[in-house]
Amino acid sequence: MLKMLAGLSRQARRGWRAFVAALVRFWRLLSFGLYVLFWSKILGGRRGASRVNLGLLASKSVQYLPPQLEVCRADASVEAWSHGFAAVNAVLLLNLQKPDALSPSRYARPAPAFRAIYLWDSAFIAQIWKLWDPQVAFEVLHSVVALRQGARLQHYVSDLGGSKFTQPPLVAWSLVGLKPHVADDVFRRWADILYEPLRDYHCWLYEHRRLPNGLFAWAHPYESGVENAPRFGSRDERRLIDTTQLAAPDFCAYMVLSGEALSVLAQCVGKEEEAAAHEREAQILRELANRYLWEETAGLYFDRDACSGEFVKSRTIASLLPLWAGIPDARQAERLCRHILDPAAFNTLLPLPSVALNDQAFEKDMWRGPVWLNVAFGVICGLQRYGFYPEAANLAFRLCDGVYRTFWQTGRIYEFYDPQQPGVEELHRKRGNLWKRLTLGAKPVADFVGWSGLVNTLLIENMLGLRNGSRGVEITPRFPPQAEGLKFSLNLPRHELLIELNILHEGAVAGSSRALKGTVSFEAKFGETVLLAPKSVRSTEVSS
Repeated sequence: MLKMLAGLSRQARRGWRAFVAALVRFWRLLSFGLYVLFWSKILGGRRGASRVNLGLLASKSVQYLPPQLEVCRADASVEAWSHGFAAVNAVLLLNLQKPDALSPSRYARPAPAFRAIYLWDSAFIAQIWKLWDPQVAFEVLHSVVALRQGARLQHYVSDLGGSKFTQPPLVAWSLVGLKPHVADDVFRRWADILYEPLRDYHCWLYEHRRLPNGLFAWAHPYESGVENAPRFGSRDERRLIDTTQLAAPDFCAYMVLSGEALSVLAQCVGKEEEAAAHEREAQILRELANRYLWEETAGLYFDRDACSGEFVKSRTIASLLPLWAGIPDARQAERLCRHILDPAAFNTLLPLPSVALNDQAFEKDMWRGPVWLNVAFGVICGLQRYGFYPEAANLAFRLCDGVYRTFWQTGRIYEFYDPQQPGVEELHRKRGNLWKRLTLGAKPVADFVGWSGLVNTLLIENMLGLRNGSRGVEITPRFPPQAEGLKFSLNLPRHELLIELNILHEGAVAGSSRALKGTVSFEAKFGETVLLAPKSVRSTEVSS
């Protein structure tokens, strides 16, 4: 009798603890939702910033003025591009937060309504800041790592707490993306700070998210960042599948990118054996992804159930992301490129929709069809990795044009975009999900820079081809045919450099650059490299 009572008592205590834990989780979710609701309603009617506020620039200790762009065609200003470019920088600065109780360093919010630090958002935001002030870019990444829970980087962290999930592991990739923009000793110092926690996080993912077949699966659709994609369930999230046994091509691609980046970081901190181990690990994962996730008939990568072996044949942008990580062979990359260039699939007016136009699940609702700049950016980087430079230039130009024209029409930079026209009138946010409608509204969130600001990076880095090479500041212009006749004037205060560029026939350019050591005039064919400022020019090196 006593044993039975003791057993019942233990069961009651366990039940009570489970109830309290569930209540705490519900309260945190409710509190965070109400927090988001409050700020989204407070800020929802405010028109977005269009120019950088110099007082705000100083108050947030940003070292340089932002890049400035003017675009003309003949004697007419292409106002959508000029104003859209400036607005991205204005909202980027608006969303930068000063050190506070949440973070000892500066950090980024994706939008005023999103009052938290998000993992993969921060990785992409750093890729915009690096062209303006790389020190800010580093701090944005450092804030994510500093708020880790054990070895795990959290999906988000806010004043009200954090998440039990993680998100796409792109911080190491983003950190290595800063390397060409700072002095070697600065980057080594950054690598010294972040390599070990990023390595430990990578190992944590291998321990907690790796399947027996060696591939990777999300613990929950929310970890993927693309939670209402048709590959995971319903539009309104009332039905979400169990993803814990679903080998995911996007997750595998991110893990390869992470391994490649960790190899670079390990070399920077003098850990050659670890660098080699990261490279071997990345190559093994590439081979596994090709063996298990490539579906030959469709010519795409798909999620695959590790238990049944069945593919989830949903034609989403996740099917293309292995390009970014160098997973396909040349033949597979060619097949993926054909899908990308197919107007019935991913080659929409604003290209690279999150679901192929010819997939039966396509609709203009968040991750079920609209264009998201972060993953579109990854696909363009993947095309460049395989030498598809003209195709990448065409897509990058049209993405920039779509985002800038939407800003010109609406006065806002948005979270996601309509693949078939400028504007957001036909876009929706998880229709049927009343909680999301209440907290974030029925449309894409505005003032989202956020990864939508990657259009500026696409322009400067992918089309203009600006980089700090071994000789100094260089450009490798790759503009598509539709840019012919445009005149670009790009002022880069950090480099003390003004670039003026005329786009000629077949992507050739003619122009000049003015730097500390004088003016350089140049002509270049598509993909030809031009030295603008020698390495000795002090402003090409950031000392932080």
